[in-house]
Amino acid sequence: MTCIVKATSKKEFKEAIKDKPERVRIEDPSVFAPRTFFATHIKEGETIYVTNHPKRSWFANVTRKKGKLIVK
Repeated sequence: MTCIVKATSKKEFKEAIKDKPERVRIEDPSVFAPRTFFATHIKEGETIYVTNHPKRSWFANVTRKKGKLIVK
């Protein structure tokens, strides 16, 4: 499921993850298991797919590797 973040561009999202990941709120709108969490709660090896809503003009995946959050 693609999660939702409040960022106008992928560049803005990458900077927010780099500078203050504890303030980046991610919402998973799943019908079965909806949840809201901060980027710092992404577990080691976990990958989250995100987009801006409602435009969906960009997509990114966030992975935690060796303790660091990586945005692609």
